Amino acid sequence: ENESIWLHMEYKFMLELLRAGLVEEFYENFPNVLIPFLKPEQYGRSILENSSFLVSSVHEDKSYHGQGFVARLSGSTAEFLHMWLWMNVGKKPFGLDKGGNLVLTFNPILQGELFTKTKTKVHYFTQETHLKEVDLPPNTYAFNFLNSTLVVYHNPNRRDTFGPKKATVDKIQLSYPSQQPVVVSSTVLSSAYAQDVRDCKVNRIDIFLK
Repeated sequence: ENESIWLHMEYKFMLELLRAGLVEEFYENFPNVLIPFLKPEQYGRSILENSSFLVSSVHEDKSYHGQGFVARLSGSTAEFLHMWLWMNVGKKPFGLDKGGNLVLTFNPILQGELFTKTKTKVHYFTQETHLKEVDLPPNTYAFNFLNSTLVVYHNPNRRDTFGPKKATVDKIQLSYPSQQPVVVSSTVLSSAYAQDVRDCKVNRIDIFLK
């Protein structure tokens, strides 16, 4: 354990980069630090599982470098989820307007490289906890919001959603279980729609970036 890389502290550092607004620095380290990007044969366990610590290059036995020890389900996992939330929806998705009404704003901090290059199948759970499979077109990024609402960002130019030349929200389409989709030409969902999303009444949200 001596001079090893303690994952929850490394993830805390990454989270603080986001918190401080150092997004370029965050993504500079992103593919080298997060466990899902490691080589499984080097990590020594599933890359879907965090560890307490990773053996650093200080260790005299090079065969151990990068290997994870002791499965861990707290600490680093909590930091990872916090980063995941900020990346996908921004620091504070729900808020109040000047009249004190609930609003929802999607303000992702996503690198263009994270958007798909080809048609992709994704699986997610619906409100009825049914596992569903959908095909998504190229140049998209998808995640589950509030446990059961599929959110899909459409980014035709695969631009970063941060920085001076960032892609911004053009329109938002809400898909309900039993009515026609609703298209909102705004970056902010007003009270009624925000409440519907919060109450998990919306099956899917497609957000088109420009």
